[in-house]
Amino acid sequence: MTQPSSHHETNRIGDILRKQRIEVLGIGLRDIAKILNVAPAHVTDLEKGRRTPSESLLLRIADVYLIDVAQLRAGWHRPDAIVGEVASQDATSAAKVPEFLRTARNLSSADWDALIAEAKKRTTRANQKSPES
Repeated sequence: MTQPSSHHETNRIGDILRKQRIEVLGIGLRDIAKILNVAPAHVTDLEKGRRTPSESLLLRIADVYLIDVAQLRAGWHRPDAIVGEVASQDATSAAKVPEFLRTARNLSSADWDALIAEAKKRTTRANQKSPES
């Protein structure tokens, strides 16, 4: 079975990692591997697009490489765990979340911000209407 991400897209994030490690951080492969607590071969595999990091390693990479977590998640096609949690919390969410995401797929950053603001308003109103326990 083919993986959802192409080698080219995965390799692009690997190229970004390598460039950041060498040109910005000035850290060698063995040193970065030690900092990340992984084998140098693991870092090589990440930079060549042959491997995808675990969730905890992805977060360490973001911290050590000074790269935004969202950029890494996009590059490795690894959404935040909350996406799966919300999408599977109940039958309605399981049906509606994929439809919502397909519909919203090509929104601009400003459109996403407006949508998030609207969702927050709706959540606040819903919480105010529900009887307290």
